[in-house]
Amino acid sequence: MLVDYSDSGSGTDTQSESEAQNEKKRKAQDVDPVEVQSKRPPPPLPSTFHSLYATNVRTSAVDDPTLHAGRTRQVPHVVGNWPTHLYLEWYPAQDELAVLDKVIDHAGQTKNTGSRTCILAYSFLRSGLGALQPLHISLSAPLVLQSDQKEPFEKDTSTRIARSHVKPFAVHVTGLDWVSNHDKTRFFLVLKLGKPANNELNKLLSACNATAHQFEVSMLYAAASKQSVASASDVEEQDKARDRSAAFHISIAWTLEEPDEQARAQLADLDRTGLQRLQVRFSLLKLKIGNVVNDIPFIEHQVAGHG
Repeated sequence: MLVDYSDSGSGTDTQSESEAQNEKKRKAQDVDPVEVQSKRPPPPLPSTFHSLYATNVRTSAVDDPTLHAGRTRQVPHVVGNWPTHLYLEWYPAQDELAVLDKVIDHAGQTKNTGSRTCILAYSFLRSGLGALQPLHISLSAPLVLQSDQKEPFEKDTSTRIARSHVKPFAVHVTGLDWVSNHDKTRFFLVLKLGKPANNELNKLLSACNATAHQFEVSMLYAAASKQSVASASDVEEQDKARDRSAAFHISIAWTLEEPDEQARAQLADLDRTGLQRLQVRFSLLKLKIGNVVNDIPFIEHQVAGHG
């Protein structure tokens, strides 16, 4: 039998192809990095993008505090009930995060007889996996709606916000404080806020409280007597005369331990230079019903002569 030996030239051809491929790889690796870096960064995400992924999918209806550092659910899960919240949302930039990280670290440490003890403060800035999380200013208490109330509640809120004529605005940070929840089961490190130029926070709260009253759910920062007012319009008008500026805040950390006088005094020792430079801008209201977040934008008034 004849044996078919491979042609000696085929090995040379294969080697040439291999060398050509290696040459292409070397050229690809030798690309000037400046050319790659010169490409434009991707455009910023629209504000509505965050609303699409604002909540996690519920995997259990049972409240297990051991999974949440001892926290208990403020609004128990009931089939057919929809936890609801109205708020303004803030995603701090990197330089702002650096300031807030320093504040939380400082506030979680107190000096006692020469030694340093620590309050176990959990940051709101990042998730357990390190993902950045938004902060917020609440404009409603934790509410519960029925299924047939969801759409009317959103429509009523949108109408009242439009009627308030609030435009995009900025809020300045003025200081720090420790505040507790209603039951004093959790304590929050908060940023205190200055009153915005056109009293926007009070106007928004009046509109949100009027909607809450219309649907017979709790109002935020409202006196008990206000809950029995017959008309939602009356609530809105009476609320406009009240100044709740001192109540508005942004929570940045929380703890189960009640901060003592020493912990509160520690806040006064903090260098607030960077903190008081923080200015937060808002252009829309967030309405979260269940795991769905709706954006209610503020009205942009165009100046005459400008497009």
